[in-house]
Parts: sequence; structure tokens; C-alpha cells
Amino acid sequence: MTTWFNRQQDRLMNPSTPLAPWRTLLATATLALTLTGCPDDGDDGADGPEGPPGEVSIDVAAANSLNATITGVTIDDAGMVMVDFDLTNANGVAISGLESYAELDRIGMGIAKLTTLQKRLRPLPSDGSAEDGSGKGTKSTQWTSYINRVVEPGEVNVEDTFPEGWDALKGPQIQAGIETGCTTECLEATGNGSYRYTFPTALSEYPAITGLDTSYDANLTHRVTMELRRFRGDVAAALVNAHYDFIPATGAMAEAADTRELVVLEQACLRCHSNDYDNSAAHPLILHGGARFEVENCTVCHTPYSGDPETGATIDLGSMLHQIHKAEYFMIGFRGNGQDYREVTFPANGNDCKVCHLDGEDAPAQANNWYFHRQEACLSCHEKFAPADWDGTARGLFHSEGFTPFAEGNCAGCHADDTNPEGSAIYHLAKADATANAREAYTYTLGNGSFDAATGTLTFTLNWAGTMAPEMDPNVSEFWVTAAAFNGSEYDLGGVRADTASAYGRHKSRIAFNLKTANSGGTITSTAAEGGFTYTVTGIDPTVHDLFTATAQGFLDGKLFVCANAGITNLDTSTLVPVACDSPDARVIDAIVAGNKASFSADGSDVMMRRVAAIEMGCVNCHAEQADFSSSHVNTRGDETYPPDSACGSCHAGTPNTAVLLTDGSCVACHNPNGSAHANKPFSQGFEYKVMIHEIHAGTRSARRNTDLAITYPDSSANCTTCHADGQISLSAMASLPAFSAADGEFSPAVAACASCHATSEEANPSAVAHFRQNGGVYAGTPGQYVPTEAAETCATCHDAGRSAGYDVVHGLD
Repeated sequence: MTTWFNRQQDRLMNPSTPLAPWRTLLATATLALTLTGCPDDGDDGADGPEGPPGEVSIDVAAANSLNATITGVTIDDAGMVMVDFDLTNANGVAISGLESYAELDRIGMGIAKLTTLQKRLRPLPSDGSAEDGSGKGTKSTQWTSYINRVVEPGEVNVEDTFPEGWDALKGPQIQAGIETGCTTECLEATGNGSYRYTFPTALSEYPAITGLDTSYDANLTHRVTMELRRFRGDVAAALVNAHYDFIPATGAMAEAADTRELVVLEQACLRCHSNDYDNSAAHPLILHGGARFEVENCTVCHTPYSGDPETGATIDLGSMLHQIHKAEYFMIGFRGNGQDYREVTFPANGNDCKVCHLDGEDAPAQANNWYFHRQEACLSCHEKFAPADWDGTARGLFHSEGFTPFAEGNCAGCHADDTNPEGSAIYHLAKADATANAREAYTYTLGNGSFDAATGTLTFTLNWAGTMAPEMDPNVSEFWVTAAAFNGSEYDLGGVRADTASAYGRHKSRIAFNLKTANSGGTITSTAAEGGFTYTVTGIDPTVHDLFTATAQGFLDGKLFVCANAGITNLDTSTLVPVACDSPDARVIDAIVAGNKASFSADGSDVMMRRVAAIEMGCVNCHAEQADFSSSHVNTRGDETYPPDSACGSCHAGTPNTAVLLTDGSCVACHNPNGSAHANKPFSQGFEYKVMIHEIHAGTRSARRNTDLAITYPDSSANCTTCHADGQISLSAMASLPAFSAADGEFSPAVAACASCHATSEEANPSAVAHFRQNGGVYAGTPGQYVPTEAAETCATCHDAGRSAGYDVVHGLD
């Protein structure tokens, strides 16, 4: 028989055999007894059972990471709240000693119940009264905290930049809060790494505020939140946020359908914002002194009835976020300092609610709750339209002839019910839904084109499900196609000719034409083909578009404009479809439909794509799909002055450049380093794509054409991984690309990329410029000084990814 002792000896002699630490210790002790001798005259008895493993833990003072999980909440008959939670490190090892850890920096606990809407008035009346939240339609549930206080205005550090009338609504305000004054005295250990926190005050003993219902109802869903911080700084090692939704009457954790979760931090906020909480340069989404980052924790304090006493501004989470992202929010924060968000730059369409309120299969259970009217959420956008005698309520603003639903007698147009479960969202989503419907109905594919340089003729196919060609379709307003020459490695802007022009302007290497004009006596004709139509474009003059015809290959992009009805009539959404562009009974909008990237060559074969140097989703995460940058092009030599099929218009007109994919070369076709068309701009306003994009997002651009606002980029400009995937940045490959010409000289490719953040002028960073030049780079050089070869710049030797001083290392990405 193999005894327990034999098995342990075997394990000790065979290091590859798994052995738990407590068993190793016991086996070693047994072996020691054996070596000192045991009586050999008698039976040592039967083998006993294996003992349980000993408890393993790490003292809280020595832990290098924290994880907290709330395991249950109990509310006794006296209203005392007891929160049970487990504390471990990242490897799941229990953390002990929290109950006696005198250096504990913070433990904050909040508790709220999920109720129907509780509104607020601005400013709070002197008697503390508030509206009861009654009204028609489906109500959005909201959190009501048990911990509240009425806050009087305090001292303010007034600055000249404060908005006019910032204190017009000054007055006392209700503010929800959490318990933060009780730390280890409220804690007890209940097991190895298990603890109980008991709120120091019974629910019924928190201050009652007139008009605010804080009575306890065990049948309602409740939320407990925790902010536990061991010490300030090093968030990964010191801070945890946790929450627990439950129903006290049953003691069970609340089901997803019984709580309130409209957005998921990762899916909505962190698409743009950073969660690199220990890197201040990344502008991480962590607030309240670096203690709070979970959305679920925010909602317990940022309730609809809470406000800022110094300004009267709401601090309701939804309303506050709307106004911040619309660059219209101002309040007084910690120590009386102004919190000014009036220069925030939002990178997507702020009128499209679904940019943040994502739906679909992975959406949270209450993703559609924003459909239901809420005073603070509605006023966050519409308050600016309030009359001078406005009473401060949503009812007083929206129950007027100036608002369509009320004027039409459609109560459900604001108050969601069975007739219209979308409520006011039916109007907010009209344009987005009409655009989505148009894009689905008019999905198209461009086929590869054949180009005959001798005759200046381009032929390509258009495939879509429609039976009518675009030029015959009354729902199509314009269908622009751009064709850009590509020499196999890079686009060549080439500039324009001053002496002559063809039907497509004077651009040497890029043309644009409108398929809507086909068969109208011009240079574009179409014929029906299998699955679509074939287009023949003539008149591409080799004496004008010489770089185009010399290269004889490149890429095609389509920009389709479909007329759609974005108007709602009697809550009927079936009309949100493509409509005739001259329809007198519709709210006609242009739905922009972007297509695929096709190529053209002498025989119609594929042209190898330009290297893809960035992730499309890196752009989409903030700018949304089919990003609209029409205003960026229209404001300088735009459509009216230079139409799309003119010389400058082929790049500058908003019409053909409106909806684009940002990483497939569509932008680089104009924003490229070749040619001299924009060499009159200094490097600090660089026109080349990588220079321009880096400078805009890093905030190093010396001037912007359309605005004096700096981009409020919500991540670290040093975080290359936001936009670039592994392998997309190669300094060694970059060395063989052409140099960029600016007004202040020539810049070699790797230098141009790095200097756009680190040295937009030599005065800004002379040591960096000297380093560039010492290692084969050209900074503000003479034209032609840089000769592209793989060895021309030696930056890659030290700074390519994986090297000792690689960009990944120095940017903290390794």
C-alpha cells in the first residue's frame, strides 16, 4: 500500500509533481521526524484523512493590487445597513488586515433606491419644496440617495472668463452624497479576506428634506456603492470601485431588468476616454480627487434633483454630460473654483444620440430608458430656447406652441407610452434613422476601372440593388466619384496647372465627377450591365492631368448623396425612408453613403493598396462611422467658389470629401507629402496627413483654419496604440517614403512624424532637432536634400518598436 508519507516523499523527490505549499511544509516536517528515528516495534496505525489547506493571505500593507467584490447587503429592522465584501489581489489571494489598517486613506459607501423620477426646481425654493414628478407617460426610473443635504452657496474664486450671468440662479441646492467619514471603525473582519462595513447611521436617521422621498421600501431595487482607496496615487494598487444592486425584501441580487444601466463604460465612454488611471497625461476618466471611475457609482450622487448652489446648474449625470459634450456646461467646483467646459471639442455628431447611447444585442437592459422624458435631460439641450418668463420647469418650456409634439397634440411625442414607446426619441433619432435607412437601401459597390491613357478614358462598374441608374433616380441628389493617381507607394498631389483645364478642372493627379450628370450630353455615359451599370468617363486630358495619365493607375472612391425624409408626422416612422429630392411634403436631408475603395489600371486589375498605417476603428471610436468633415473643406475654396470638379475643388470641396474612411488612403490622396501645392504652409501647420493629424491631436498645431479652439483630445498623445496596431509603425519602412515639403523647408518622413509632436519648430525643441540631424534625418532642409532609401534615416536603429529606446518604450507602451 502506498501511504500518504510515501506519496509526499515521491513528490519531494520529483519537483515536477504539483505540491501545495501547506503540503510541502507538512511533508518536510514528517521527513524530519523520520530521519531522527521512529520506533520500529509496533503498528503505526491506519492512515488519517488529509487535513484542510491552511489560510493564505497577504496583509493589506503589502498588497500590490486590490480587487473588491460586494457579496451581499443586509438592512435590519432598525434600518442599519451592513455590506459584506471580499478583498483580494489581482491573483485572487485574500487580503487581510483591512479592519485595523490605520493608514487607510478612504472608504466611501453610498446607498440609493430606484424610484420614479424626482425632479428639482432651480433655484430650490426657500421652503425646500419640489415637484412630485407626476405626469403622463412612461417614467424613467432614477436613483434616490438616502444620504442628502441642502447646500448653501459658498465663496467663489471669480475669474474674468466666467460666463455672463453665471450666478443668476444662485441659491441653495439639494446634493446627494455618500458616507466617507467612517473608515476602520465601521469595518470588521468576517473571514480570511472577508469584511463587513456597517453604515454609521440608520436609513431613517439621515436628514429628511422636504419634497424628497427618502422613505425606506424593501421591495424596491437598491444600490450600494463602494470606493476603497488604500493610499493616494497608483490606482491599480490602491483603488477599487464596486457596486451591488439588490432587493432587500428578498435579499437577492437584482436582475438586470430590475435595475438601471443605460450605458456601459467600456462601450460608450472608454471608446474615446482613457482608463489609464495612473497616467495623468492620458486625461483618464477618474474624478472626485481620483476616487471614482465607475459610472454606476456616479449615478448615486449625480441624481436629477441635485444641483450646484453657486450657479444653479444641475449635476444630474445625464444632463451634465450632455452639456459638457456640447461645450455649454459651467459650474463651481472644489474650493470655489470654476469648472468650465465651454471649450470641449466633441469629435462626432452631437445631435446623434446613438453615438453614446448604443443599442443592439450587447446593450444594457435599460439602454432605451433615455427615450422616456426627464426634465433635466430634456432641458440640457432645450433650455436655451426658454422665454424670459420661463418658470424653470420642463412643463413650462415644452407645453407651448413652439414645440412640434405639443402643437400637434401628440402627447406621446414626449411622454413615451404604448402608442409611441420611443417618446421624444422618435424626433431625436429621425435624422439618424432616415440616414441609416437610406444607407441600407443604397448600399453600392464600385468595380475596378480600366483606364486608357492614350484616349483619356476611364471605365468602371457600379453595382447596387436598384433598378434605376443614379442619374435617373429622383432620390439621388449627387453621386461623386473621385479618381486619384497612385504610383505604387504614395500619392502625388502634383499641384494644378494655371494655363489650361479639362472638363475636370486643372488638377494634375486627381479628378472628381458627378454620376448624376451621366448621359446629359457631357463626358460621362452609362449603360446597363449585369447587377448594375457601366460608366465611361472621357475627356481626361493628358496635357492637363499629366501625372494622372503618366501613372495610369490609382483608386476610386464614391460619395453618394441620397435624399431622405427626416420628418415625423403623427408619430409615423415609416416615412423615414429615401424620398424624391424635390418632395414638398418631407423634411429632406442629404444622407451620405460611402462606398468601397476600388482601383483602376490599364487592364482593370487590382492595384496594391497603399500601406495601412492606422486602425480605422481607432478613428471610428471617437468620430463615428463615415465621419463628416465637409465643413473642414467647404470653408476654404469650397463648393461655391471652387466646385468639386474644378482644380482646387477636387480636394477642397466638401461634396466629394464629406464621408470618408480615414485610414484607407482617401485622406492621403490629398494630404500627401508630394508636390508643392501646399508648401506655403509652415511645418507647424503641416498639410501632410500624419503631420496634420499628430499636431491636431497633440495640440501642437500653431493655428487652425476653422476654429481657434484647441482639440480637447481625451487620451495621451503619446499613446500610439489608440490609432495604430502592432506593426503599423515601422520607422525602417518609413525611411524610404518621400520627404514632406513645407514653407520652412523639407522634412524627412520619420522626422516629420516625430517632430509633429516633439518639435514643430526648432526653437520649441532644439535638442530634438539636433538629434534628428545627427542621425540622418532632415529637418527644415533644402528641397531635394533628403533622398529616400531604407538607410537614409537611422531612427529605426534605436527607436523602432522593441529596441532599447523604441517609441513603445519611451512612450510607456511596452
